[in-house]
Amino acid sequence: MSDTPYMDALLKGPWPSHTKELKRTRYPIMMYEEAMKQRLTQWGHGGMSSVPGLGSGAIARKSRRPDIISHSHLIRVLGNPGNFYKTSTFRKICEIADRYGDGSLHMLTTNYNIEICGIMNDDAMKGVTQELNAMGYDVGSAGDAIRNIPDCMGPALCEYALVDMPRVKHFMTKHYIDDIQYPRFPFKIKTKMSGCPNECGKALLHGDIGIIGVFRDLPKVDQKRLNQWVKKGGNIKWVCAHCPTDAMKWEKNKLKIDGNRCIRCMYCINRVPAIKPGDDKGFAITAGGKMKGKFGPMKGKVIFPFIKATPPDYKELVQAYDKICEIYDEHGRKKERIGDMMQRLGFDKFLEWCGVEVSTMHFSSPRRNTFYHWEAEELGGVK
Repeated sequence: MSDTPYMDALLKGPWPSHTKELKRTRYPIMMYEEAMKQRLTQWGHGGMSSVPGLGSGAIARKSRRPDIISHSHLIRVLGNPGNFYKTSTFRKICEIADRYGDGSLHMLTTNYNIEICGIMNDDAMKGVTQELNAMGYDVGSAGDAIRNIPDCMGPALCEYALVDMPRVKHFMTKHYIDDIQYPRFPFKIKTKMSGCPNECGKALLHGDIGIIGVFRDLPKVDQKRLNQWVKKGGNIKWVCAHCPTDAMKWEKNKLKIDGNRCIRCMYCINRVPAIKPGDDKGFAITAGGKMKGKFGPMKGKVIFPFIKATPPDYKELVQAYDKICEIYDEHGRKKERIGDMMQRLGFDKFLEWCGVEVSTMHFSSPRRNTFYHWEAEELGGVK
């Protein structure tokens, strides 16, 4: 009988199996076999392991089964803007993983890092860092620091992009490289960036700080092109009926958008090729999003509804980002995420410290029941 029956079972399907590829590496496969057998990972977080000249060091993975392997480290490579890589670059990174690690790579994590796994000693970690630096890559994104700042592909791929997020990512990484590599905050700060409100970068859901491309004037409507689209079968009445704020009206072969109702959500723009974003473009900054923490998953809240996107120094963006980081640095507790801090201290107090005037765009959550004018007898004695 095989030593790895659970892994072997995954080879029997008609699809390619990752276990086959895992066995080709030097990964301690019995750790994976035991994990499937017990339905519990055999790895635990072992803190940080220092690398000479790098404060954030490497992530140490602690083994629950020292009889199989004592420990293992991984180093994160800060990714390219837009996740564009040459195949020759990937080959070199694979060679480094083979030379210093167990030959496995974690490609494009949720924070868009590349992780070189299975590094066993300090000399190997130093060698990985030096070779990556020689290729022009920084490492880090670990510990109580600003993590790698992922972005969407922006205008390089997407017609809906409102700002050039790969350019912003390049700027932010260079500007905050010390805070990415040298931990100084109460806990990690994950920053996510999306080029438009379609939110492919998951800034609201995953970002302690989210940066989202937005526009504040009305969507632009090409009425002539719109009528041609309707004649070819486009159902503009259906689109109007599904506008989330009922801001669109189709009257006499002309589309009207109510500026007081429109929330620039991109719904009509996604549906109708004759509707495009407005020209007054910038960033919305959110804070508090996360998947884990003391109070569980949280969705980010809008802090700065609109700031200008002005290259090359993005002064307005840096000021807003620094303000949130400063408040967190001063008021956050050890191992407390930004969202948990906001929950503890109050959203109103957080906005006050940010120097932002409270508006309707800052509501914590929409009212779930609009029928709130009850008469006493209707409540059945309940107060």
